[in-house]
Amino acid sequence: MNILFAASEIFPYAKTGGLADVGYALPEALRAQNQKVYTIMPLYNQIDREKYEIVYAGLTFDYWLAGVRHQFDIFHKENNKDELFVYNPILCNRWGLYDDEFGDYGDNALRFGLFSYSVLEVMIRMNLKIDAVHVNDWQTALIPLLMKTRYNLNQKTVLTIHNLAYQGIFPKKVMDELEIDWKSCFKFEGLEYYDNVNFLKAGIFFSDSVTTVSYTYAKEIQTQTFGNTLEGTLKVNSYKLRGILNGISTEVFDPQKDENVKYNYSIKNYKNREKNKLALYEELGLKEIDRPLFVFIGRFTKQKGVDLILDALNLFKSYEANFVILGNGEDFYNHAFGSFVNSFENIHIRLGYDESFARRLYASSDFLLMPSFFEPCGLNQMIIMRYGGLPIVSKTGGLKDTVVDFTDVKELEGFNLGLGITFEELNLFWFNHAVAKALSLYSNKEKFEKISKHNMGVDNSWKNSALEYINLYKS
Repeated sequence: MNILFAASEIFPYAKTGGLADVGYALPEALRAQNQKVYTIMPLYNQIDREKYEIVYAGLTFDYWLAGVRHQFDIFHKENNKDELFVYNPILCNRWGLYDDEFGDYGDNALRFGLFSYSVLEVMIRMNLKIDAVHVNDWQTALIPLLMKTRYNLNQKTVLTIHNLAYQGIFPKKVMDELEIDWKSCFKFEGLEYYDNVNFLKAGIFFSDSVTTVSYTYAKEIQTQTFGNTLEGTLKVNSYKLRGILNGISTEVFDPQKDENVKYNYSIKNYKNREKNKLALYEELGLKEIDRPLFVFIGRFTKQKGVDLILDALNLFKSYEANFVILGNGEDFYNHAFGSFVNSFENIHIRLGYDESFARRLYASSDFLLMPSFFEPCGLNQMIIMRYGGLPIVSKTGGLKDTVVDFTDVKELEGFNLGLGITFEELNLFWFNHAVAKALSLYSNKEKFEKISKHNMGVDNSWKNSALEYINLYKS
């Protein structure tokens, strides 16, 4: 199979969330199964071309839309010509991928409409022999529509929804700006959405198959609670909707090789894990080194349950435990967490995102806090397990599919899912109860270490999911 994988962000070149990690790890897993995979993404200004050895591919072309000429330059990795990049000034001359301090860019519809056109033009102009086109989220969801209406291409298309909350909703005037046919596309079975256009909705209707990133989330998004107004659209298209669980790259996330980790370790060399924790406590000035470490790593949004963490800070300050919070996001939460910086001896808060620091947290922490309101898949819970920690998660989406409460499992031998602490009701009482349960478990060092080592051995790689995608492409 020859696959063209299009995404608006791919690690390590550009990343705002889990899409970038999937954009790296899934193509690599498919290649490991002897599939030919081309990846294509925008060549944003923030990408260091020299560092990543990105060079001009010898292709430049113009494309006219609504009387405006748009120029595209195509690049690729010097040592891997299957990794393609599109440069266009409107698309790429930004320091944020989708927004800046003032909010979303007002021309995002044009930017990612141009990217969608360029993906198909590259496929045609470079004469790529593609069997299936795999697109991701709203930024590339126009591609299946363009393939079936403007281009009349016969390659099959797969749309993966990584987070239904982000849909690409814009004023209907973009129909003319992007020269999209009103008659065939502005309708319920297409772009039309309450007198606006919805890129993701169009992708759902025009794709041959729709996947989302966990089994439970595939069911949840067909309900009013999690459907974000598209539950009707998804029910109509349920015959082509399926959940395929994300994985993580076990090469990127490997405590035995991770260059960000001061003392590399494995199940056989487990004692080094404690050394990382001591080094982190010294780095951050946290006291009581025998105390357990709880961390939060992620975006400050309502989805991630950060309201519960904010509400719990005044409880956590009196616990015999240390807490580290790393993240940023919506201004309200940035200011709220910022107001607590340096307020408590046992709570360290760092605003922003630092990949190296995040890895050190994974390698040092005992528990990861993930009280998400909804979670399409979640990768952090898999990463923390790979590094030997236990996730504390709400029972939703991919968290429900990948984490089992340790009290629900009597025998670890032969058990292939990760263990942590789970709770169902999203309120402070049950969240606090889960943290207290973690403290109780930690006091039994022998049992905690046994579960920790079990989690390190769980296979959350992309291997099985890649095989599911290959079967889907072939079908």
